[in-house]
Amino acid sequence: MAALSVEEQLKLSFITGDTPDPTLLSGPHKTKVSQVHFQLYYGAKAQPGLTVNEALKAMVSTKLASFDNQALYQFDQLLNTQKNRAQKQLLQVLMKVKDKELLCEKQLIKLGADIADYLVSQLVASVAQPLIYARWQEDYIIEPALLVTTAAGIEHTVTMVRPKNTAIALPAAFQHTIYANEKRHIRTAMYAAMQGYVGIVANSRGKRLSTSKIEPWVHEGRDAHRLIDWISKQSWSDGRVVMYGGSYNGFTQWAAAKYHHKALKAIAPYAAAHPALGLPMENNVFLTANYQWAFHVTNNKTIDNREYADSAHWRRVNQSLFRSGRPFKDIDKIEGRPNPWFQTLLRHPAFDEYYKAMVPFGQDFAKINIPVLSVTGYFDGGQISAINYLTEHYKHNPNADHSLLIGPYDHWTAQTVPGTHVTNYKLDPVAAYKDTEKVVFEWFDHVLNNRPAPELVQGRVNYQLMGDNSWHHVKSYALLNQQGIDFYLGRPGVKALVTQPPKATEKHTQLVDLADRKVQHNIDFMNIIHPELPGETGLVFISEAFEQDMQYAGAPTGYFSISINKRDVDIGFNLYQIQPDGRAFHLSHYRSRASFARDSSKRQLLVPYQKTKIPLVNTRMSARKLIKGSRIALVLDVNKNEQAQVNMGTGKDVSDETIADAQEKLQLNWYTDSKIHLPVTPLRGQVDSH
Repeated sequence: MAALSVEEQLKLSFITGDTPDPTLLSGPHKTKVSQVHFQLYYGAKAQPGLTVNEALKAMVSTKLASFDNQALYQFDQLLNTQKNRAQKQLLQVLMKVKDKELLCEKQLIKLGADIADYLVSQLVASVAQPLIYARWQEDYIIEPALLVTTAAGIEHTVTMVRPKNTAIALPAAFQHTIYANEKRHIRTAMYAAMQGYVGIVANSRGKRLSTSKIEPWVHEGRDAHRLIDWISKQSWSDGRVVMYGGSYNGFTQWAAAKYHHKALKAIAPYAAAHPALGLPMENNVFLTANYQWAFHVTNNKTIDNREYADSAHWRRVNQSLFRSGRPFKDIDKIEGRPNPWFQTLLRHPAFDEYYKAMVPFGQDFAKINIPVLSVTGYFDGGQISAINYLTEHYKHNPNADHSLLIGPYDHWTAQTVPGTHVTNYKLDPVAAYKDTEKVVFEWFDHVLNNRPAPELVQGRVNYQLMGDNSWHHVKSYALLNQQGIDFYLGRPGVKALVTQPPKATEKHTQLVDLADRKVQHNIDFMNIIHPELPGETGLVFISEAFEQDMQYAGAPTGYFSISINKRDVDIGFNLYQIQPDGRAFHLSHYRSRASFARDSSKRQLLVPYQKTKIPLVNTRMSARKLIKGSRIALVLDVNKNEQAQVNMGTGKDVSDETIADAQEKLQLNWYTDSKIHLPVTPLRGQVDSH
C-alpha cells in the first residue's frame, strides 16, 4: 500500500474503527490540517461508559462553558467551515468516480478519507450547534423562518436575530439573498446582532417557505425596497437599515438602492454581481463559466450544491459546445436540460431595458447619496461589476460618498477572510489581515455612529500593493488611473511596447481561423505566476526594463486602432509583469466585443477593412510592485476559447452563429498608434499613499 499522509491516516482510522496514533492529533502535524472535529471525536470515543454522542455532548458543553457569545460564534464558524469543506470535497470526488466500475488504490483512499472527514464533521456539528444555539438563545431572540408578506402581496422567508431584554430600538443589518440556507442565515444574523443590530436575512421570492415563483434578478430591487419598508416600521427598528453581503447579495443592494428608500442609510456590497456585466456576460460577450448557476438556485427551495460539484460534467459541456461549432444558444441542448433563464439572457445581448430595470442606470446613480463601501479583489471574476458600479456612481454623482477596498483576493476571499494563497501566489502578510465582515461593521459604525473609520478604509480607494506588503489609500479611482505611462505598439518585426507615439502608423496583422477548434486564443489562465511567459497565440509586445522600482496600481485605459475583414470581432489581452528572473506574473485579463465597446446598449458593427478606434472598457484593476529590471508584456489576441462565445464576425446575433459562418480566416490588423495607458508610477511617487 502507498504511504499514507498524516491526514489520510487520521481519517482512515475512522473507517477502520482503529484508534489513531495520539501524535496525529497532538504532534507537530497538528497545524497542517484543521483537526478540531477529529480531536473532539476521538476524545469522545476514548471516554469509558459513554456513547460517542454522550461523550461528545459532555466534552463540547465543557468547552463552551467558558466562551462568550463572540467565542461561540467563532467556534461555530470553525465547525461550519470544516463541515462545508468536507461536504464539498466529498461531492467532488463522488462526481469524479460515479461512472467508474473499478477504483485504484489511490482513489479508494481518497474516497474513504473524504467520507470519514464528512461524517465526523457532520457528527460533531450536529452535537455542538444545538448547544451553541441554546446558549445564544439566552441572550437573543432567534427567529429562523418568518414568513413575511409585503404590501405587494409577495411572500419572503426571513431569518431574524435580535437582543433580548432591551427596550431600545436598533438599526437593522439586512441581507437579501437567493442563496437559501437557514443555518447560514442564523450565523449571519447572529453576527450582526452581536454588533448591536437587528440581524435580518430575507430570501428572494419563491425560496424556502414562499409560494411565489423563483425568478432570479428581475424582481429583487422592488422586493428589497418593500422589505426595507417593512423592517423600518417594526417596533424593534429605529428606522435605520443598512445592507451588506457579497456576489448576488451585492447586486440586491444596488437593486434596492435604485428605489431610494429613506430608511436605507448605507450599503456595503462586496464582489457585487451585475446581470449584464461579469457573469454570464462580460463586456457583451456571453461566458460559459457560470452556466450552471440557474440550476444551482432554482432546482429546489434552497440551493442545489450538486450542480457545482460536478465540475467534470461542466468542462465536458463547455468543450463539447466549443468543439462542435454549434450555435452558442444550443448549450442547453448539448447539456441535456432546458435552461430558460440563460436563454432569456441570450435574447438580450445588449445592455437594454431588460437589464436597466434591474440595476441603477444613468441618473439613478445621481440620486444615490447614501454612503457605499465596495469590496472586491484583483482576481475576483466579478471585479468589473463591482468597479463599474463605482465608476458609474461617480460619473453621475461627483459628490458620491463611495469607497473601494481591493486587494489580491478572488471572488470568495473578497467576501471573507483570505487564506495564505490565491492559486499559486502567496499573499503578503498585510493582505491576510482583511476580514470583510469585520471591516464592514466597523464601517457601519463609522457611518451611523461617527466612530473611527476602519484601518483599511482611510481613502476613497484602498488597495494592497502586492509584493510590497503595504496598503495604500488614495482620493480617487479616476485620478489613480490617470497617472502612469502611455504605451504604443512598436514597429512590425520588433513587437515592442514603446512609450513614443509612432511617426508613421504601421500595422501588425494577425490571422485567426475561427473554424479551427484545436487552438484556443486569449485564455484566462488559472495560475497567477508562471515560470515564463505562457505559450500564447496572440501578438506579444514587451516594454523596456524599468530602471527603478515602480508600482502598477490601477486599470488599463486607452484604445486599440484596428481593422478587420469582417463586421465584428471579440478582442482581448493578457497583461504580465516579466520579473528579472524571467517569471511572469499575471496582472490582468480582458475581453470585449468590438461592436459594443463604444456603447454597451447599442451594437455598432464595424466596416470591413476600415480602420477604427476601439476603446478599452471595464478593464480590471490590479496593484503590484514592479521591482527594478521588470518589464511589462502585453499579449493582444482574438477571444476564441471554450470559456465564451465565438464571434464569427457576420454581424448576426453571435448566439445564432455556427462554425459554418467562419468562412475565410479573420484578418485583424493592430495599428501602431493604438494607445494603452498603464497605471505605472515610481513606487514612492504616489500621492496620499502610505
